[in-house]
Amino acid sequence: MTSSPRRRRVLIADNNLDLVVVLSELIRMEGSLELVGHVATGAAAIERVNSEAVDILLLDLGLEDCHGFEVLDKLVKSGSPTRVIVHTGHASAELQAHAKRRGAAAYVVKTGDIEQLLATMRDV
Repeated sequence: MTSSPRRRRVLIADNNLDLVVVLSELIRMEGSLELVGHVATGAAAIERVNSEAVDILLLDLGLEDCHGFEVLDKLVKSGSPTRVIVHTGHASAELQAHAKRRGAAAYVVKTGDIEQLLATMRDV
């Protein structure tokens, strides 16, 4: 008998509560993912990633207390194994390249293409 693969644990860091509600429900419905919660600040995101097993951080760039890149930089500098997906409304090739150079595993624009976002979370 083979055991089913472990679900990937996802933390959402976004201060748009309406979006968080939608994303939370979609993640809960995805069999390969497990929602561990959401935070609205960069400080809370870093604290959660450092204190519990988080496989994927879905990171908005516009958090309440800092820019998302500050969170990304701190996680990369600390050697965190958490994969960061930048999830933003900014559809800029330059910004996407910048995020990748800084260590983001992926960059997904908030276009409403939920299948693309879920596929990215499954693949990173």
